[in-house]
Amino acid sequence: MLRECLPPDIVISKDELKHEEVTKFVKENGYEKTPLILNVEGKRVAMNFISTRERLCKYLGIKKDELAAYLASLGYDGSIRIKEAKLKRRNWNLYDLPILKYYPKDGGRYVTAGVVITRWGKTEDADSYNACIHRLMLMDENRLAARLVKPRHTYLLWKKAVERGEDLPIAIAIGVHPLVLFASATRVPEGKEFGYAASLMKGLDMNIIEDMLVPKAEIVLVGRITKELVDEGPFVDITGTYDVVRRQPVVEIDAIYAMDDPIYYSITPASCEHQVLMGIPYEPEIYRSVSKVCKVKNVVMSPGGMHYFHAVVQIEKHSEGDGKNAILAAFAAHHSLKHVVIVDEDIDIYSSEDVEYAIATRFQADKDLVVIPNARGSSLDPSSTNGLTAKWGIDATKELSRLPDFERVV
Repeated sequence: MLRECLPPDIVISKDELKHEEVTKFVKENGYEKTPLILNVEGKRVAMNFISTRERLCKYLGIKKDELAAYLASLGYDGSIRIKEAKLKRRNWNLYDLPILKYYPKDGGRYVTAGVVITRWGKTEDADSYNACIHRLMLMDENRLAARLVKPRHTYLLWKKAVERGEDLPIAIAIGVHPLVLFASATRVPEGKEFGYAASLMKGLDMNIIEDMLVPKAEIVLVGRITKELVDEGPFVDITGTYDVVRRQPVVEIDAIYAMDDPIYYSITPASCEHQVLMGIPYEPEIYRSVSKVCKVKNVVMSPGGMHYFHAVVQIEKHSEGDGKNAILAAFAAHHSLKHVVIVDEDIDIYSSEDVEYAIATRFQADKDLVVIPNARGSSLDPSSTNGLTAKWGIDATKELSRLPDFERVV
């Protein structure tokens, strides 16, 4: 759980804030990438534990330039240990939690770091569970509105339950280990989120709470996703722009379990941490996909594209056409990817200046530009139309027949 993995450079503020003041306080103090524990109306609220690539790598025990390859090498079969739960059932309602309102036009206060857990098999069988992060808008003391994205697993399980005339039982874990958050934000095969988290952590401790297997957490909400629909939103998403209002299902909370003096965890929408969790999990997907068509060295989702829409792929080029094949493979791996640049081994993919140098000296638009019009994109891109976008890739690799022309001064 969260209290077991506090970063050594964490800032603990004693100034009491109202729930709607936190985002402004963080920005005004330059704390966007700083691990924090804040005092929100007398409750502890943490954020930014994996707000950078470097922080994520520290939890994994690897170097930054190893990240994509390391994640691509992992399986989904890590060791899972079931431990006795230390949480107690509390006589609380949702207003007893420091749920935040992040921006003035938000539809309400939002739970943003709740791992929503559903089950379709045996209680103790981790492969019978789905775990995913869904934003949850506070409605009243016992109800939330859940944004369920089609056709992801939680949505499909809820839809099947509704067709049977049933509610979908869920648990919502808040204040889990940051690598459990990362695993829950990663697209993995059905039922493999906990196994993947266990691989990331080299073993995962879990509890059974009200017939649900949940990772160790500071707070666990137990409830049901019902067939009732309400307006959810507006909500600021990864682009820093408002997502649209949609009709979404209501979650009824039946019980709240928590540690003594729990640490509530929050992901600020459109923050660096939001980008790390939403975008970096695609780096190993792109790495694996490109490795099928050429020799890939590294992949990075770039910060200018909010770690979600733009990527840079570094390859070891052996034949002409490798760059264009890499472009197509990258788009196949991440459907929301809008722009990708392919570079050689000597380019620093973490430096936007070095990537731009590759474009300036190794790219010709009439032969090295790939444009794919009317492709499926992301609804989060405000420039897209009805979910369609134009994708473009740049092959900024050296022409193999003219290698001496590209020699750089050391």
